[in-house]
Amino acid sequence: MAYNATTKAARAAARTAALAAAEELAARTRANMADLAAFFSARERAEAVDDWLAEKVAAAREQARLRREEQRRAGGVALAAMAARGESARSIAGMAGLEVKAVRELLRLAESRGVDACREQGAAEAVGPPSDGERAAFPPVVNEVINSSADVDESRTGESP
Repeated sequence: MAYNATTKAARAAARTAALAAAEELAARTRANMADLAAFFSARERAEAVDDWLAEKVAAAREQARLRREEQRRAGGVALAAMAARGESARSIAGMAGLEVKAVRELLRLAESRGVDACREQGAAEAVGPPSDGERAAFPPVVNEVINSSADVDESRTGESP
């Protein structure tokens, strides 16, 4: 009989251990499922951020392209005003520090905007005077012309700019 009691106790202990191992495995599996669900959710949100960023970058590039085009047109209008005063494309290119081809391209771009209205208004009024930061990028010849025109304005009004 002792043998039966020992065998029954051993079987009961084995069942208890197996049950505890199964419960531990089930708990670990549930925890793994919860963690995997959190992982996949986070990965989807990260991919959505990449899509959002791509859309924002595309929109910013388009906005930059439009702004760049508008500023190129404004520069073309200024060059067109110089051409309307009788300056040749070659002389404008020399003063602006550009190639003649680039000057002609900007003049064509300005024509697409409607140069006649801007010529009547004057390019300087249409674009506005350059800032000190913009003047630093100008070739020295242009800065001399700007400074000499400021001296002429000063002598007319008797005031300092």
